[in-house]
Amino acid sequence: METTPAIEPPESIVVQRYFRLRDRIGTIAPLRRFRLPGGSGGWRRYGVHLAVMLVALTAIFIPRFSLSVSSLALPQNHQALTGREYLDDARPLTRGERPAAPLVSEDEVLRRAGVMHTTEALYPELQARTYAVADGDTLYGIAARYDLDLKTVIWANDALVKSPDSLSIGQELVILPLDGAYYAVAEGDTIESIAEKYKVSSDAILNYGGNEIEDGTPLTVGMKLVIPGADLPEPPPRVIAVPAQERTYTARVVDPQEGSGSLIWPVSGRISQGYSGGHAAVDIAGDTGSPVVAADDGTVVLVSWMTWSYGYHIIIDHGNGLETLYGHLSEIDVEVGENVSKGEVIGKRGSTGRSTGPHLHFEVREGGVRRNPFNYLP
Repeated sequence: METTPAIEPPESIVVQRYFRLRDRIGTIAPLRRFRLPGGSGGWRRYGVHLAVMLVALTAIFIPRFSLSVSSLALPQNHQALTGREYLDDARPLTRGERPAAPLVSEDEVLRRAGVMHTTEALYPELQARTYAVADGDTLYGIAARYDLDLKTVIWANDALVKSPDSLSIGQELVILPLDGAYYAVAEGDTIESIAEKYKVSSDAILNYGGNEIEDGTPLTVGMKLVIPGADLPEPPPRVIAVPAQERTYTARVVDPQEGSGSLIWPVSGRISQGYSGGHAAVDIAGDTGSPVVAADDGTVVLVSWMTWSYGYHIIIDHGNGLETLYGHLSEIDVEVGENVSKGEVIGKRGSTGRSTGPHLHFEVREGGVRRNPFNYLP
């Protein structure tokens, strides 16, 4: 911040003011009779001079003080604080003159001290949304993307309840904002009856902001309610008719659904037998009825109900010459020619065929040659 330098009166002006004031004071009678303690004549002589000098010094320094005050500049942030632009009036004030109000330019633009930013609040999603199935999607992947339980995704969509293993590109799915049920109000329903059905409290339904209902307000038939924390059953099993006799179905697939090339474990359990020259597979032992899933996206090219060798088994073509085989199943839940997704349930572990106990016989074939599954599994 720059300050205008104080203006020093010329020496000749100071001297002239001194003598002029001395002469003026000297003509005042009471001042000539001024007496200082002691009564000395010298004090009478110099008393006038001292008084004149005091008045002269006062007259000299008052203009200097006025000039210094008038030369003070506004602080640099003054415009930001007031939002005004002032015209620079650098003319020094004369003695006794009061500063004029600051001039404001006609084209001034009022500005705020700082630019205010508004950040969009991250409010939780309360309403159900829709999602269009894309190429490569699986139910497990969609559920994981929205941090939902698989049962929440299935039971919110009637088509998946009827056929949970089938997805088509472009198919629109209802996605809830949290785990629970998506319920369409039926005739005679009440909050209490719905809460009892899903084993939740009435307050859980009433207090959920996305429902926008109040206690005592009648429900409208067809309105959709989100039931947070609803107790959902397992999806109904897909019924596949088992042939009365051994039967094998195959499909010649010209353009199978291509997988990612990265396999996942088809079932959990204990490795009861590994890969060897006489056993070109890996056996995964566990409980009968444990779900077996597709190791990768692909197309079912063989479904077989046999009472010997592999027993009930499935072969999936993953494209690029890669196939997987799932043997000794107790149940088969897919049909030949069906496209399946990685992680999708295709059957249940069992002990059919030539087996010494419940386990999954898992093979990986590349170009028709059985390979070591451990080289493909994570």
